[in-house]
Amino acid sequence: MNKNDQMTLMVCDAIVKILELCYQQGVTTTWRDIYKFLRIPEHIWDDESDMDEKIIINQESDLVIIRAMITSKFSTKH
Repeated sequence: MNKNDQMTLMVCDAIVKILELCYQQGVTTTWRDIYKFLRIPEHIWDDESDMDEKIIINQESDLVIIRAMITSKFSTKH
C-alpha cells in the first residue's frame, strides 16, 4: 500500500469515526463541520455543493453505506 492509499484510509476512518460518534450521541453534523474539525485543507472540498446539508444517520447500516461512499470519494480525489 502506498502513502496516498494509507492517507486516504486514515482520512476515511477519521470521518467515519466522527459519524459513528454523532450516531451514538443522536446528533447531526455537516461535511463542513467534519472537514474543518479534521483540518482537511479547503482546496480539497471547496467545490462541493452539499457542505452545509445535515448528515442524518438513522441506523448502523447507514454507516456502512457512508463508509463506502467516503472511501470511493477520497480514492478518486488524488
